[in-house]
Amino acid sequence: MIPSLATALFALALGQASPDAATPAPEPVPPPAAPALPAAAPEAEAPPPPVPSLVSAEPLRGTSLVEASAGWPRMRLAYAQGLSHTSDLGGFADFDYGTTELRAGLGYRGTLVPPAPPFEGALRLSLAWYHDSGGQWIYKKNHSDEGLEIGVGISYSRRGAGGVLSLLADVPITITFRKDGGVLVVPKAAFAYQAPLYGPFTIGLQLGLGLRVGIGNAPLKEGMAEITVLALAGWRL
Repeated sequence: MIPSLATALFALALGQASPDAATPAPEPVPPPAAPALPAAAPEAEAPPPPVPSLVSAEPLRGTSLVEASAGWPRMRLAYAQGLSHTSDLGGFADFDYGTTELRAGLGYRGTLVPPAPPFEGALRLSLAWYHDSGGQWIYKKNHSDEGLEIGVGISYSRRGAGGVLSLLADVPITITFRKDGGVLVVPKAAFAYQAPLYGPFTIGLQLGLGLRVGIGNAPLKEGMAEITVLALAGWRL
């Protein structure tokens, strides 16, 4: 009996020293949640792609462009190369088949005038040789002459999703040399809209109004209104 009692006491002591199998284990505590990251700011909408133009205020920024225009009363072919992000330089030839006047020379455009938000601004300068063939099929008082033309103008333009809108003002001054010489001044104002057509090609329309006045022996100096309607086409090289 003594050994049985000893065995029972030993078993009881062993059971008290062992963990109670019936006691459930404590539930694991989940780790603290990581702080939520701030929501990413929405990306700014990309600006519309540039519309290469020689009449707008936006420079070519290192690229080059050939632009042609035709309508009433002239046709024009021009080329310009972007010298920097702010200026262009190129050449042009312009023929007015109403007055039979030809102009050929150099043109410059630079962002030298202050913008008028949301419009960008640019100064345009030109220097050209002037030749009047003296054609009289429309203007009977026309006569042949030659000279030098200096052009000063400004452009203000705004780019949109569909194209670029431009407002132009120009004051070409022509000094003629034949006989006693003369001076022509033809202030002009115009509106133009150009849009991408396909790839490097653009198309547009220009509408304008000018007034021709002069002194001396300049041809067609008597004062004459000029309405301009031109189709524009550009090709970025």
